[in-house]
Amino acid sequence: MSSFFRNRKDKFNGILTSVFIFCLIFEGFTQSDSLLSPNKFFEAVAKNHPLVKQAGLFISASEMEVLESRGQFDPKLLARFNRKSFDGTEYYNLFNPEIKVTTLPGIDLKAGFERNTGVYVNGEDNTPQSGLQYLGIGIPLVQGMITDARRTTLKQAKIGVQMAEAEKQKQVNIVLFSAAKDYWEWYFKKQELLNAEFAYRLSNERFQAVQQRIIVGDLASIDSVEARIFLQDREIFRNQSRIDELNSRLLLSTYLWSDDEKPLDIANGVSPEIPPSYLSSLSDSLAKKLMDLASLNHPEIRKISLKADILILDRRLSSEMLKPQLNFNYSWLSRTDKNVWATNSIDRNYKLGLDFSFPVFLRKERGKLGLVKTKIIQNSLNQIQTSREILMEIKMGFNELKNLEKLLVMQTQMVDNYQKLRNAEIRKFENGESSLFLINSREAKLIEALIKQASLMSKYQKERASLFYSAGRNPLLPLP
Repeated sequence: MSSFFRNRKDKFNGILTSVFIFCLIFEGFTQSDSLLSPNKFFEAVAKNHPLVKQAGLFISASEMEVLESRGQFDPKLLARFNRKSFDGTEYYNLFNPEIKVTTLPGIDLKAGFERNTGVYVNGEDNTPQSGLQYLGIGIPLVQGMITDARRTTLKQAKIGVQMAEAEKQKQVNIVLFSAAKDYWEWYFKKQELLNAEFAYRLSNERFQAVQQRIIVGDLASIDSVEARIFLQDREIFRNQSRIDELNSRLLLSTYLWSDDEKPLDIANGVSPEIPPSYLSSLSDSLAKKLMDLASLNHPEIRKISLKADILILDRRLSSEMLKPQLNFNYSWLSRTDKNVWATNSIDRNYKLGLDFSFPVFLRKERGKLGLVKTKIIQNSLNQIQTSREILMEIKMGFNELKNLEKLLVMQTQMVDNYQKLRNAEIRKFENGESSLFLINSREAKLIEALIKQASLMSKYQKERASLFYSAGRNPLLPLP
């Protein structure tokens, strides 16, 4: 905080409180007025707004992707049956049911049964008449030992859930930030309307008073013309302010929905409110805290960081693809008619095999790895730039906020001085030392100052919301 505010923080808080008191005086709130606080409004938006609910579907979709990836490790039931018969000769009957289990380490387990009969069964496919049962295992010895496409996809899907949470937070923040700007715009239009009505009442009362003084001969009849012109001007201003307030209230109503997704409207007579927590000066250390929190939890930074994790997994998989593919397969065999698993030696009744493949030039694999490395560099540069932009937005927003605090202090002092000038002019007029023109002029300046004060307060609250949005924070969260 600047030295001005460091020495006058308590004064500023008092000034902001006086702003609120001015609002109460000139708005003319009655006991029947109902208030819609910003927090209550934001809670309603965050609960039922369609775009907020839609943002929640990001997480549901990403969880389904995790489930889909886990499906690659589901046990599979397989069955193959082939039969050939020609000219009364049964060539072959091949029957092979099997269950296969893929484990996270990349090892495949299987168990099955084979029964192949017929005149022309391939020699290597011959089985005993009762069939052959087996237990098998498949192990990647080089490529796929550290990681493979299935494991990589599952890990990336899990990271995708975290990215979906960050995306949800981003979308919710966008909706709430837009709602905050429209809420404080409604606040300004409401203040403008109430000041316009206040000005109209004063003008009407003065017009009636002038009429009475003309009747008793205290004023010339021409004075009523000036009073009527001023009254008409205030009536035009009041009518336009009513339309502006109505439209801003209708716009704000578009954010409100019921639990069963039906649109709600803000009723006439409901007024915005400034809670005490919105009237306190923000400490100088808040900017540093917001920047620290943004570096860790800002949705955009989190998404870029999580994308880096996904790209690292892609790089590991691409590096794995540069290795030769060598798979070991072993099946332990047993006759079904004797059921002698325990007495069969695994080195006597078995099938064993090795599968080897290796692309000579590795162009596809090297190209994939190079592309992933390029994406990692791009993502890293994007993270640096995005982080810098976010931190600069926080600093600039905080500076703007402190400047608005200073302007609010001065504007409130101006309102107080205009009020004194108006009251003094009225006393002079009652003593015959002033004119109706001067009273109207002083009063117009007072109304303008009050409206500008409301405008600055609205701009201050918008900038406050913008500061928290720049830091990636939900406005419903407490200050750090």
